[in-house]
Amino acid sequence: MVELGKSHFPIDLGVLTAIRQLTPQGSTIVELGSGNGTNRLTKEFKVYSIEDDKKWIGYCEDSNYIHAPLVEISEEKDSPLWYDVETISAQIPEDYDLVLVDGPSGKKGRSGLLANLEIFRKDVPFVIDDTLREHECHVAREMAYLLDRPLYVFWNFSIIAPDFLPVEKIARIQKAALQVLESEEDGYLKSYFSIPKPIVERDLEQLDSIISELNQKRLDVASLEASQRKLELIEKSFSLRLGRFLTYPLRILSIFKK
Repeated sequence: MVELGKSHFPIDLGVLTAIRQLTPQGSTIVELGSGNGTNRLTKEFKVYSIEDDKKWIGYCEDSNYIHAPLVEISEEKDSPLWYDVETISAQIPEDYDLVLVDGPSGKKGRSGLLANLEIFRKDVPFVIDDTLREHECHVAREMAYLLDRPLYVFWNFSIIAPDFLPVEKIARIQKAALQVLESEEDGYLKSYFSIPKPIVERDLEQLDSIISELNQKRLDVASLEASQRKLELIEKSFSLRLGRFLTYPLRILSIFKK
């Protein structure tokens, strides 16, 4: 069993909820950086794990591992390290539904992704973990700019979506993220935020109310659309057309009587 290091912490409920809201269960996920959180992902999704650390290859038996050692992305001095692009390009699946950016480890840096976005699909969402750190936050902002996409920032992770997200999905993700935040210690938060306590009180019940209201509206719209489709099918049905044909003389007669 591999000893769990600081660079391989499991993904939290906020990130997991974001993934669930962005893609349905059973979808295919490509994750950059594997760790204990891979076990959670494979219970709901098909996962391809890109990992530079050989000792983590195969850590989760249900994931499909791609061992891509870190290499310099250019010949320039102080070039950042990133996964070997040729290895990824040769082994990454053609079809996948989401990319989770959780590697390389924070100390190694993740800016190499910015120079290699072309190897990934452009029509899937990206979830960037650890964006409470300055480096990961910069990577997320640069990615959103380069891809010309909306950027959704939560307290410790960010989402770059191909399209604008529905308010209900954002509310569900925010609720899960705040639940994680409430369990964090002040000492940890002080290392990233100048004021660990928000000036606006968190109200999870209000979020629940918003989610319930939006969900009810969605159900009402779905019900109305279903009723409209049912009426359209009835209007196009053979039995209705036959009935109208057979009763046509009677309807004409009733008009003359009037």
